[in-house]
Order: sequence, then C-alpha cells, then structure tokens
Amino acid sequence: MNTSNVTVDLQKLEKLLNKVGDLVITNSMMSQSVENLPNSEEKKNLLEKITLFQRHIVELQDYATDIRMIKFEDMYSTYNELIKNILPENKSIKLQIIGGETKVDKSIIEHLESSIKILITNSVLYGIETTDERTNKGKTADAIIKIVAQQLNGQFFISIEDDGIGFDKDELDLDDEISKTNEDNQLKNITTIKEHVKKLNGNIEIKTDLEEGFIFSIRVPLTHSILDGLNIKIGDNIFILPTSSIVESIQPSKDMIKLVGDGSSALLMLRNEFIPIIRLHEYLNIIPKTKELSQGILIIVKSGTQKAAFFIDEFLQQQQVVLKTIETNFKKVDSVAGATVRGDGSIGIIIDVKSIIENSSHL
Repeated sequence: MNTSNVTVDLQKLEKLLNKVGDLVITNSMMSQSVENLPNSEEKKNLLEKITLFQRHIVELQDYATDIRMIKFEDMYSTYNELIKNILPENKSIKLQIIGGETKVDKSIIEHLESSIKILITNSVLYGIETTDERTNKGKTADAIIKIVAQQLNGQFFISIEDDGIGFDKDELDLDDEISKTNEDNQLKNITTIKEHVKKLNGNIEIKTDLEEGFIFSIRVPLTHSILDGLNIKIGDNIFILPTSSIVESIQPSKDMIKLVGDGSSALLMLRNEFIPIIRLHEYLNIIPKTKELSQGILIIVKSGTQKAAFFIDEFLQQQQVVLKTIETNFKKVDSVAGATVRGDGSIGIIIDVKSIIENSSHL
C-alpha cells in the first residue's frame, strides 16, 4: 500500500488542537457537575459515559498532535549537511543528537531553525579549534557539536554544545546594545537570537569555559500542551504539578530528615541518597496546614539530573489539563509553567518544577 501525504496549513491544525483543548475543559466541567449530583443509578451511568467521552478526546488529541509533531532526530541530516558545507579543511567535527526521540511541534522547529543554524555555524567557524590545535592541547582530533532536546513541564528545551575554546564571559553582555561581538568571534548574532527567543516567550542560558567549550540553552513554551497533572494542596491553595516530573511520593519519618546548617535547610535520606527538601509554602510565601516535615507529604521530583523533595500538605486527584501560557496575556511569572481552566471554571496554576529547583539551589 502506497503512503499518501497531504500538506496542511499549520494554522488550521492549530485551530483543531485549540478545539480539542476546549473539549478537554468542557469534559472536565461536565464531570465536575455530575460529581456534585446525589448518588443514583443515573449518576453512575453519566459518569461511565463521561469516562468514555474522555477516552475519545484523548485519542483525538493524540491524533491531532501527532500530525504536527516530528522526531527531533529527523533534523540530523539538515544540521549535519550544514556542518559539512561550512567546515574548514583544517577542522574535523562530528554531530551528536541527544534526545532524538523527543517529539517537537513543527512550528517550534520553524521558529528556532535560524537560531540553531547560527549557533552551529558559530561553533564550526569560531568556537572549535583546528585539528592541530586540539591535539596540541591533548584533546581528541575530532571535535563534537552536541544538540540536546527534551520536553519538560510543557516546555521545550534545546541546547547546542561544543567542546571548543568557549569565550571570556566578560566579553558578553546581552543587555548591552553595543556588544563586543565581531565576525571573528563565536558571539556573533547571539544578541539577535536572544531577541528572537524572547518573542517566543522563551529564555536562554549560556555556559562557557575557555578550555571546555560552549553551551547555549533555549527554553520555549510548547505551542500546545495537554498534560497529566497532580493536584497538590498547601494550606488553602491548590496547585497542579506535572506528573512527568514526579518520581514518587512519601510521608517521611523523622529519622529520614537530616537538618543542615542552622536547621533551616533539610535533606531527605532516601535509599542512601540525600535529596534537598524544598518547603513550597516558604517558596511560594503561603500559610501551610503544617510546617512539621514528618506530618506532611514529600513529593520527589526531577528536572534533568537534579532531584528535589517538595514539601506539601497533601495531594489530591490526578487529572488531564490544558496548559495555557500566562506570558501571552500577562507576563512571565517566576516558577509558574502556565495555567489551566478547572472543571468548576476556576483557574489552576501549573508549577514550573525546573525553575523552582534551580532557584532554590542558588539560595
């Protein structure tokens, strides 16, 4: 059987996914209304039909989303061909893609394509040493450009890394209109990339070392995201924690808690591993039901290679939610990945696990 391909306008697919998101919210509202009815055979039948309807919505969402998605590894040939076309004769470079199985919305790749190509070009021409220079330093003759891709908390993360010469951090000031970049410097066009990513409501992060190379990371919201979330309660407040970030949850005993320093910081000892505890009530500046660690719940979460234990009062039901970015109609809010509409019509805040872990590690 021959495979047929049809070209579809991305805007039409966007409208389709928006409608699927509306269906998820409406189904949640219906479910909430039925739950409030007195117990009866009719209520039971309605709940069964709502569950079936939800299953159909999930399948529809999967089909609609899959149309827009590509595996990031499909971009390998494009980026590898770019390297071959501009590679100087006195350099040897290999391309690696980590997280190639990550599925990415085509529109995100289209928006980021020019930025990724600029970063690859800068690494090839300015960031990576010649073969002779590398061998004289004790490095491998073949340099590596590594592209790492992943989805987390309703956001797409991508980093472009090389093991070249990096640059002096003092050379770069992205907030300065007149930067010290020039055509013989790896920093060329980075300010332009920053402005481009900002338009996508994203962020960038740069790590560099004069001996070990250069890492440029980009984080942008997914254009569409229906995710599974766990409702957690802190005091009178309910937040949503993406289940993709959750490792496990426990109610710790006192001997599992190890206080450090002046006692204001604590570690969870779990299977010979020490995990930093983040008291979300302190981080979010709200009044909890309890401040005693052994009387609450610790949810172990993970972001990349970092783990943390979020201290909360209790966790509630799990549900599928439609993630909406806040930046579009308001502004970026620290530690918030987005918001959703709950079944009762109220707004639910979705926690950004990555930023909370990173911010807490700097305290």
